[in-house]
Amino acid sequence: MLRVALRPRFLGLLALMVVATLVCGLLAGWQWDRAHRAITDKADGPAQLGDIEDVLGVGDAVTNAIVGDIVTATGAFTADDQVVVPGRSIDGEDAAIIVAALHVDLDDGTEALLPVARGWVRADEVTGDDGEIDASLAPPVPDGQVQVTGRLEASESAVGGVEDGVVDEIATPLLVNEWGSPMYAGFVAVTEPADGMQPMPPAESAFSKGLNWQNIGYSLQWVLFGGFFLFLWWRSVRTAYLDELAEQREALERSVAGSAEPGSAASSSSATSTDPSVGPAVSSAAADDPSVGPAVSSAAADDPSVGPAVSSAAADDPSVGATADAAAASAAPTASASVEAGSTLDKDV
Repeated sequence: MLRVALRPRFLGLLALMVVATLVCGLLAGWQWDRAHRAITDKADGPAQLGDIEDVLGVGDAVTNAIVGDIVTATGAFTADDQVVVPGRSIDGEDAAIIVAALHVDLDDGTEALLPVARGWVRADEVTGDDGEIDASLAPPVPDGQVQVTGRLEASESAVGGVEDGVVDEIATPLLVNEWGSPMYAGFVAVTEPADGMQPMPPAESAFSKGLNWQNIGYSLQWVLFGGFFLFLWWRSVRTAYLDELAEQREALERSVAGSAEPGSAASSSSATSTDPSVGPAVSSAAADDPSVGPAVSSAAADDPSVGPAVSSAAADDPSVGATADAAAASAAPTASASVEAGSTLDKDV
């Protein structure tokens, strides 16, 4: 199989597969680096990114590269654009998060809404007499222009809806229906809240805990793709090698079958010589053609073994002897005449 693999066609295919494998290796390394970026980038704590307008566009997704970093935003709150997110456990407390919309003036003269998690309070502080969460009991928003500073977080998954100012998730797809658009896709979790609220804890996610397992999975997939390219080349070489072996085997079988045909004819002649029916056949031939006898006699004269063979045939078949006697009788006058002629010649001499 090595001779097949060293042919120019398969060497060219091998070079192509090696290039494809190297590309897969580079992509696997890139995904591996992305999977570990959470550890390396956040090892020294969150980065100070500055104003949110310089970091994130309106409607753009909050990527893993900037999530958890510190941003600032300047704008104004409105009293009607605030919700309560209950059902959270923070520092062992049954907590409720207070989220309000900050109206941010953009450089192009337009306005965008930025959800801001102002902080959290104990759930009983926003619970009414009926035992239900009452959004009107939440700390009121500050008046005028304010600047907020906090961690930039990605939107949570939307499951429920907004009802009487109460929502189960900090999900911008839900808040945009409540407050309007345009709106930033993430939210800011205030690290130094006011009005007696507690600072927001870091959001927990698979990325913030360390490795990004999704990127690790992509890395392993690229490694498998690279191995598949090399396997595809080996399979091509092996298939060509096995096809050539099959062709050689078929050619050898045809050659053996062709050489066996003349041998079968020779064995038929040998079988005929050992068959007792040969004698009657010779006798019949001698009866039909008188020249058969002299031919046999001539053969006996040239080869002494012919005589015993005829005698043996005569012993096995009486018709052979009779035929041979008849042939001898017919040949006797001729032989006598020859002798007499010879005598006359002797006398002349």
